[in-house]
Amino acid sequence: MTSENSSRFLGVTIQPMYFQSEGVDKVLDSLAAAGVNAIATAPSIYEAVDQLPGDDDAGSSEELPRREPPVDAGAGSVRVVERLLWGKEEMLINPSPSAPPNMQFYNGLKYQPSQATALTASDGHMIQQIIDGAHKRDMKVYFQVSAVQVPGKHDEDMPKLPNGEYPRHRMVHTVSVASDDARAYVAARVKDLLTSYPDIDGLRHDWPEHPPYRLGDAFLDFSDNARRIAPRLGYDFEPMRLAADALYTRLQHISNSDLDPLCDVHAMPYALAHAMARNSALTEVLSFKAALTTLYIKELREAMNSVPGGKDKELSPNAFPPPLSLLSGMDFGAVSEHADSINMKLYTMHWPQMIHFYAEELIANNDQPLDEKTLITALSNLFDFEDGRRGTTLEDYQYPPPDMPHRAGQQAQLRKIRQAQLETGDKAALYPVVHGYGPLDDFDARLHLAWDAGTQGIWINRYCYLGEDKIAAISRLGD
Repeated sequence: MTSENSSRFLGVTIQPMYFQSEGVDKVLDSLAAAGVNAIATAPSIYEAVDQLPGDDDAGSSEELPRREPPVDAGAGSVRVVERLLWGKEEMLINPSPSAPPNMQFYNGLKYQPSQATALTASDGHMIQQIIDGAHKRDMKVYFQVSAVQVPGKHDEDMPKLPNGEYPRHRMVHTVSVASDDARAYVAARVKDLLTSYPDIDGLRHDWPEHPPYRLGDAFLDFSDNARRIAPRLGYDFEPMRLAADALYTRLQHISNSDLDPLCDVHAMPYALAHAMARNSALTEVLSFKAALTTLYIKELREAMNSVPGGKDKELSPNAFPPPLSLLSGMDFGAVSEHADSINMKLYTMHWPQMIHFYAEELIANNDQPLDEKTLITALSNLFDFEDGRRGTTLEDYQYPPPDMPHRAGQQAQLRKIRQAQLETGDKAALYPVVHGYGPLDDFDARLHLAWDAGTQGIWINRYCYLGEDKIAAISRLGD
């Protein structure tokens, strides 16, 4: 890495079990030598298990995975790690908190934290060793924590469709961003973590939005929690619910001709603008979603500021890229008023799978046959995932195996970065997040694309996919 670029932000996310497996100094030395100057990990310690306790979803959480590698709701079962965990390519793992919770922060709350275990007592000190070791190497250290997964989540805090039902399919069963109880728990955890680890540099909250992996996700949230909070944020709930419900119902009665305007990238902007102009309540739905996420980020900032030294810590939420951010509720500009940086995910292995998920559900629930090619083209255009080289069938859109380049256009990725940069302005740093999964040449191309896009830096997600050849590629950034 050249001296010109050595001061730019370059982070890697590393699950704690890889420090446990390989050793703290070995991992940090390798990354420091490659020019990495920030890491994100979790305040947890792991043990290998033969089966999962209870009904936990294997691999459902980036913060507390139960299977390594995560299965991504079945789609990612093809994943193969490039760094063995305790000598194995895949295994079930069980987390324990790395430090006993400071219970005063959770007093009177509906949700309570996981308690310390024997593993906490025996191995929990490793997280502080990671922080100390990273700081000695001039690396920043962040904790990545989930914003929408809480211990023992209650049904009443799950998001709902406008018809009051739970979505037919979801990739991750996240709770409602509108739930005061869920947000209060995460805010308490913020205070807890900054108290237990006062020298941490910042917190990265994952999914402070509704991740729109599947069709139903795009129509969240119209739960009772959302109904109660809408007036507080200045929104009239019932017109929004009726408009969203009408659209959700309409999507079960579409024709191929309905999709035609979306298949022409030049005609699509007018078609979408015309539809929104005719139904202002749908515009309000998107605005309401954004207001919820902005409120959440504001509350997290306030929680950080309330503990000694917290004002000096960085708040760095993760985000879906445009235009998915409209569906998830991530308003880069509004969130930048409270966050120090935003980590925009370019998880390109998910992009073809999302097209498959949406198309599959629309075909299965429509009252007349839909042409796969037409539907796929419309969805690809809507999400802006490709640069014109599209497939023709659902089979062309699958979760890519480890040796397959990701179906993602280079210009599409750059557009998303530019769009998010334009919204964020100079109020917060924008860090594109490149996923480590995939073949070397494809990873290297995506890595350089993000690095050369002109942001203040980048993150690389998941050390477990960074074999020695990929770490060497990281070291060549800026050459």
